[in-house]
Formats: sequence, C-alpha cells, structure tokens
Amino acid sequence: MPDDTNSMSPLPYRSQPLAALLDVFAMWGSDGFIGALSHSAGHDLEPTSVVAITVLARGGPMRPSALAARLRVGASNISKISSHLATRDLIAKSADPHDSRASLLDLTATGREFMADLVRRGDAMMNEILGGWTDTDRRELGRLLADFERDAAAYAKALNPDISR
Repeated sequence: MPDDTNSMSPLPYRSQPLAALLDVFAMWGSDGFIGALSHSAGHDLEPTSVVAITVLARGGPMRPSALAARLRVGASNISKISSHLATRDLIAKSADPHDSRASLLDLTATGREFMADLVRRGDAMMNEILGGWTDTDRRELGRLLADFERDAAAYAKALNPDISR
C-alpha cells in the first residue's frame, strides 16, 4: 500500500511538516493564487507587484535596488514594476534623506489600503480554512507556528547572519 503522507509532494521528505509547508508555500506562492487575491481586492496586479507591495508594507521604505534584491529581479524589472505601481497610486518614489543621489520606494495611502484589504482577506481565508477547527486547536496551531517561526528564524540566522525576514 503506497504511503500518501506527502501526496502533493513528488519528493520523498521524511518530515511530514516540511512536506506540508512546502506544498502550502508552493500553492500560496503561485501566480494563480496571488493573482486571485489581487483580483479579489479589486486590483488586477501581476503577482510580482503584489509581492512588492507586501515587501514594502512589511519592511517600510527602501531603495529600488533593495526591493529588487528581495524580489530577486533585476534593475530594469524593478523599474517597470515600480512605474506600474506608481501609475496606480500604490507606491511613490521619494528622495532618500540620507543620500540625495538615491531614491526610496514606499506605499502611498492607496497602497496601504490595498495591503490592509489583503490582510483582512488573509484573516478571512484563515478563518475559512480553520472553520471546522475548535478554538483550542486554533490557539494551539498559532502557538506552535509562533514557536516554529522563532526557531526557524534562529536556524536561518545561524546558517547565514545576513538573512532577514
């Protein structure tokens, strides 16, 4: 009888939690999923644009080169992404107060509203996913995931001190 513990994953991970996390990351990181979230929030943005907005919301203003590095895209790509988002009034470019030769990208009020809507939709999604779970199980999942996040961050930091969230 085949072991279907990791039925979505074609790789034979012995760690069921790792296999499950990778499957969820792949699903939630897919263009189709991110595009559907963007559409549900009233914007038809490319997935990379949605991720750019999320990175700026989490990390605050940053230079285009830093955003490009976080998105793993080149300078020409980040220029196109930022121009597209600026024309939709989701981000704005301003002078870097610490270096007059550089600029910073940041969310506009419209960009912050868009991100707040995505956060609300994310909360609603989790409520729907966990709809059949007891309050105790939900709290336990939250506690375990917080512990896991802390320990995973410590592991990543030990592996490479330059890794940031």
